Amino acid sequence: MLVVLLSMTALSMSCADNPVGRICDLGASTPQATEVVVASPSLDCVSRTCLRVPPSRPPPPGSNPPTGNNGLCTAECSADDDCDRVPESPCITGFTCGIAVTVGPFCCRKFCICKDYIVVPDSGELATPKACDPTDANNACCNLSGRENSPDYALCRT
Repeated sequence: MLVVLLSMTALSMSCADNPVGRICDLGASTPQATEVVVASPSLDCVSRTCLRVPPSRPPPPGSNPPTGNNGLCTAECSADDDCDRVPESPCITGFTCGIAVTVGPFCCRKFCICKDYIVVPDSGELATPKACDPTDANNACCNLSGRENSPDYALCRT
């Protein structure tokens, strides 16, 4: 009995809660070079979510950004520690938690984003885009607090 419990504990400690970074398929269409894409469901990913962020800086040596209709598996997060890089990931410098898109069904949600391809401020945290400020009534993203089923936001009715 003790051996079974120890084995289960060891297995549970070796499994990542939010495995991110595996190459994944975004679907049939190849995105534009400057386009950020969140694709779900992506069967390649535990989270079922694939993200492609175009590089905004030269990648570090050994890093190979996904090309064509490929991205990296991602997951929703609230902090960098929520992003567990898989060993086979082409992302060298790890992941940061930030808002990837400000429109569509994933607007203003935080995802694990590979730091190889983006500029991370000295603070270590990506800024929240103005379009994701819930105190600004002009921001209509349905994922912002106070938007779902609000009469002021017709597109956010469920």
